[in-house]
Amino acid sequence: MDLAVVGLSLGLVGLGGFYWRSRSSAQTTEAILRSTIDDLKQTQSNLEQKLETTISDWQTSQREKAALEVQIEEFKQQCVRLRSQLETQFSQTQQDSEIKAFEQIQSLLTQYPSVRRMAESKADLPARNLIGMFTALDNLMKFWGYQTIGQPWEQTKFDPQLHQGDVSDLVPGESVYVRFVGYRSRDRILVPAKVSRTLPAGATS
Repeated sequence: MDLAVVGLSLGLVGLGGFYWRSRSSAQTTEAILRSTIDDLKQTQSNLEQKLETTISDWQTSQREKAALEVQIEEFKQQCVRLRSQLETQFSQTQQDSEIKAFEQIQSLLTQYPSVRRMAESKADLPARNLIGMFTALDNLMKFWGYQTIGQPWEQTKFDPQLHQGDVSDLVPGESVYVRFVGYRSRDRILVPAKVSRTLPAGATS
């Protein structure tokens, strides 16, 4: 066999071995790359799922936060309403208590100004010495914020909203005298003043 042929044959054999080794190495590398790519795809999928879960949790958290803010605002408004109701109730209770106390001494409060007026007009009347004892009643009326309607023996025009006549035929605007004072609290009439066409016997206007 010619040496050249032998050399060519050996070269071809070597080249074939190199080709197969290279092919085998390439296939191995390809398999590794495919495996790596698959791992990366799986990692990407896992990260995308985690991202979706995180976004969903964040959105849920935002909704829960918004719901809590709404509830907090509702609680604040409810507290304001309750505070207002308590203040109104306290004020009403206080007024009711004052009215009940006033009712207990109404007769005294409506009559004592006339008694004092009569005592002041008659120097020899024994009751004159008791006038100072009624100062506490005047102070109580001021403390409650009550105002008197009229003054004892005062001449005024009959007003059915403020006065109670001793007869039923009194007409609005008619001249009358205050026999006993009345009391009011702001726009509320607690007790109307008792009026008459004439002064009581012995009284001087």
